[in-house]
Amino acid sequence: MTSEHLPGYRAGVAEHPPDEFLAACVQFDVRPGDVAANSAAMRAGVEEAVSAGARLCVLPELWSTSFLSTFEEATVAEAEQAESELAELSRQHDLVIVGSTIEVAGDQVFNTAHVHERGVRLASYRKIHRFSPNLEHRHHAAGDTPCVVDTRLGKLGVMICYDIRFPELSRYYFHRGVDVLVVPGQWPEARAQHWRTLLRARAIENQMFVLGCNRTGQEPSQRNGEPMAFPGDGRIVDPTGEVLAAGSGEAGAIVAAIELRKNRTMRRILPISRDQRPSVYRRLFEETLPLMESRSWESRAVDDDSDDES
Repeated sequence: MTSEHLPGYRAGVAEHPPDEFLAACVQFDVRPGDVAANSAAMRAGVEEAVSAGARLCVLPELWSTSFLSTFEEATVAEAEQAESELAELSRQHDLVIVGSTIEVAGDQVFNTAHVHERGVRLASYRKIHRFSPNLEHRHHAAGDTPCVVDTRLGKLGVMICYDIRFPELSRYYFHRGVDVLVVPGQWPEARAQHWRTLLRARAIENQMFVLGCNRTGQEPSQRNGEPMAFPGDGRIVDPTGEVLAAGSGEAGAIVAAIELRKNRTMRRILPISRDQRPSVYRRLFEETLPLMESRSWESRAVDDDSDDES
């Protein structure tokens, strides 16, 4: 079976990717429900990234609305228009742009990242792991399909924020030959060290570039209303684990060079694919699957409105 027939695969423009290009994490204070302000901040950040020479831009999670407990028709329409503006910017500036937004499908609302290239939406990824400590499971439906997409800059894999805590998903992207993993996020200061460590870990273990874009500012918790601070500490990490660029709490673009030959070099020096033990992993997975099922909400059919987090 060829890659284009596998689940989660989206074909992009058939071009040989450049060996080196500039990428940016575009960070700003995402204001809940204020689509106009967020769109203005997005445009300013993207323009800054373009001025620096970036060809790939990653935005924060839910960049146009942040997290909401209710979804008014007017807000949804504004968010859809903002996403159209983002696609248009990708066309105007010859960019690949990724950021997540609200997506309404029937009576469900997803936290969805779209991949835009030169004004065309190549692929979409619905967040698989919802962050229950902030009640995301009450307001958003869960996705179930990874996203691998061929772009003119290489093969991208997409995660959203909390997804990065689940190595099963990133390993899927490793096996699919992803070059760059992009991670729109809203990760609070209280657990900033986890974010920074996990971005490096995903890069090292999967021998790929990882771009994690985190927001700035403050926002009340949806669980208890207490303010949460966001450090604006996005990272661009190479496959050796070196942090090439890092945000320091300010809005704007952080930019670094992506040299895809580093992926190839690391995979040659440390031949993980050759040395792995699939037969062992299959046995271990089969042994632990019942434990996974017994502990997960998915298998226990717990009501999404439950506060049970055991």
